[in-house]
Amino acid sequence: MQQILTSSVKFKIAVVDGDEVHRQHVCQFLEESGYTTWGAASIEDFYIGLLKEKADLVVVDLDLGVEAGLSLVRRLVSRRIPVIVLSSTTDSAARVASLDAGALQYFVKPLSLAELGAGIRAQLRQLEMRVSNADQENSWRLDLSVPRLIAPNQRTIRLTSRECELLECLMAANGGMVSKANLVKAMGHADAEDGFHRIESSLMRLRRKTLAGTQLMLPVRAVFGKGLVFVP
Repeated sequence: MQQILTSSVKFKIAVVDGDEVHRQHVCQFLEESGYTTWGAASIEDFYIGLLKEKADLVVVDLDLGVEAGLSLVRRLVSRRIPVIVLSSTTDSAARVASLDAGALQYFVKPLSLAELGAGIRAQLRQLEMRVSNADQENSWRLDLSVPRLIAPNQRTIRLTSRECELLECLMAANGGMVSKANLVKAMGHADAEDGFHRIESSLMRLRRKTLAGTQLMLPVRAVFGKGLVFVP
């Protein structure tokens, strides 16, 4: 069992489509589906927009120009940005060329917005899993089965049962402060002042052990007179 500190994932979708009405229609549908979107009327406008907006997934209309569109797909794929292609062309050669360029899906216009939405959700679920896994690898993790603390650089230190209890209490707060009273109670100390003094002494030893074993500082911050915070 592991406790993992992770961050929420928010995605933004760019729609590159020369048909203003269609572009706005797609953007509106995606906004109503809960996404943040931005649109570009041309590939050139998209590149300009990309300087100030992020794009976690891009919907590209090949009717802007097949060769230029495929070039954009290849460039986005090289940057590990997922791409979905739209086109009024039903020719299988265009579909094959798009998929060969790295597009994840190919939709023929007029398209079903519900089907497009399902395709986008499928791609973003996979992207979210990759981002979540990357976040986990870059987070402090507590493995309760050993027990051990895993640092963002993947170095580990073994923990005593008391050290594990302390970190479990702090990490469960997800970046919030754990008060002195709650810490003392969680660690099973009878006397408040003596109990917190023991916790501070244990934390000091754990800081030294963590630095020696992982070459990283343990991200625990003391809030003077109030408690402790494990900073994600």
